[in-house]
Amino acid sequence: MNRAIRIGLIAEGEAELGASIPYINPEDGGKIIERCREGALHTLIRRELQAIGLDCDFVQRHPTNHESGIFTRRTGHSILQPKYLAQVVIAWKPEEIDMILIVVDADDVLSKRQHDLEIALAKIRSNHLDENEQEISDRSAGGLAIRNFETWLLADTQTISQVLGVDIAKLENLEDLENTKEILEDAIANSTYLNEKTNNQRPLKIRWDLATHINLDIIKNHCPHGYAAFTQNLIAAAICTTKNQFIVKS
Repeated sequence: MNRAIRIGLIAEGEAELGASIPYINPEDGGKIIERCREGALHTLIRRELQAIGLDCDFVQRHPTNHESGIFTRRTGHSILQPKYLAQVVIAWKPEEIDMILIVVDADDVLSKRQHDLEIALAKIRSNHLDENEQEISDRSAGGLAIRNFETWLLADTQTISQVLGVDIAKLENLEDLENTKEILEDAIANSTYLNEKTNNQRPLKIRWDLATHINLDIIKNHCPHGYAAFTQNLIAAAICTTKNQFIVKS
């Protein structure tokens, strides 16, 4: 079979997932997300996979019983809740997804988030089943953004300054900084880039554009414990997936 890897991506919210979250029709569950509705995290993941000759599509989560009534998907770090994850993962049919990824912010509770992410990955793997209802343990990966997703986007300050047309000082010890989200939000607010977009989609579109242009190696260098570790896990899971089902594109 030669097609894009189908990924079920679970992440905290709109900064990462763009317009594909949170307001979703229940019938969209299990369908491939239109690329025009993707977000910055989708873009970073696709770029990493394209670098090793793979392409991917992202598949929408099915709603839980509670979510069906309110037409939204859960956001925030509560996505790590094991019972919720079990419901989400088991709802995906084997033919709908090949690989599952979960990415969360460490915020100011790094050790707790690390522990919670380990538990979440174990729950994902025990509920990710193949067509024979056997557990799939090697086609999932987790990522911890230290301290938050905006930290990853800020790593390549030179490119960000060029895209936004604002001066951002080079940031040292990026994963130790507490205010990266505020730095990026201030830069976007002071920029005239995409000013014609006056609705709340502007910050999401800017983050998406930044993810398209920033240097991936620079992110790995400045975010070794968060982004670099995540991409290693991502690539390992993707390779396992391709060995089982796919042909790597030349």
